[in-house]
Amino acid sequence: MTTQENAPKEFEGRLSNNRDWREIVAWVGDLPPMPHVASRAISMVENPDTTAQELTDLLSSDTALAARVLKIANSAMFSRQREITTLNQAIMVIGFKALKGIIVAATLRQISKSFGRLEKMIWENSMCTAMCSTVLSKRLKKRYVEEIFLLGLLHSLGQIVLLVQADTSKDYPKVIKTIKEKSIDYVSAEAEIIGFSHALLGALVAKKWNFSPETCQVILHYKDPIDNDKPETELEEKTTIVQLSDLISHAAGVGSPDGYPKEMEKIYELAKYLGFKEQGLQDEIAEIIEETQKQFEMEKHVYE
Repeated sequence: MTTQENAPKEFEGRLSNNRDWREIVAWVGDLPPMPHVASRAISMVENPDTTAQELTDLLSSDTALAARVLKIANSAMFSRQREITTLNQAIMVIGFKALKGIIVAATLRQISKSFGRLEKMIWENSMCTAMCSTVLSKRLKKRYVEEIFLLGLLHSLGQIVLLVQADTSKDYPKVIKTIKEKSIDYVSAEAEIIGFSHALLGALVAKKWNFSPETCQVILHYKDPIDNDKPETELEEKTTIVQLSDLISHAAGVGSPDGYPKEMEKIYELAKYLGFKEQGLQDEIAEIIEETQKQFEMEKHVYE
């Protein structure tokens, strides 16, 4: 029996021949769970019977998390033009859907205790992709604007885990070297050096941390090629917005190591797939890239 036989569906075509899917499942199983307060808060956010005061009481029990949630809540993306001074105010003004993304952003930043150049680069791409996903959803007038921030944020969850874990972080400089030498993206370089990519790992970790099946699917498939003329489901649409936002972040020079490709033709292709008009498309994409750069430069201190 080969290492690929009887593998769960999410592993299909995503492992090099020298990697056993069972080894990765066991490794993910040994990873620490999501911090308790954050995990409980996310569950409470998804419960329609939860009150703002109950959430405030829970978040207040973790002062570091509470402080970071407040800091992010005051960023221009969420603050609604007024300063937020208390957790209760943040919850009431921002709403539960957006708050979920803020809690996850605060938690992931706390997990990245070492914050060297490489960690900073991955984190900045993660945040910029989340911001750009929001920008694109607003332009496309989608109903899930408040939810897409979280999906954009989590697209690089697997990279954050790879850099946190000692047994994989030592290999990541080789990934960066391969990107520089071959001008390929993170997913391709990781597959070559590590044997699987952050998209697969991120989906497995998100599943372990009890994120929704939809969230896990977006993380797993966000770099997959498109094979239709337009999205057939809302899930495909969200996944494509995250993919396009990641590409735009790199085109804007955020989170890109030396040699990282700027795939402008792919950006135009995905934009048309999502419904952007072909006439004037290059100018509109240039405008979105500039808007993304400006917003990121203005906001990035909030997430550091």
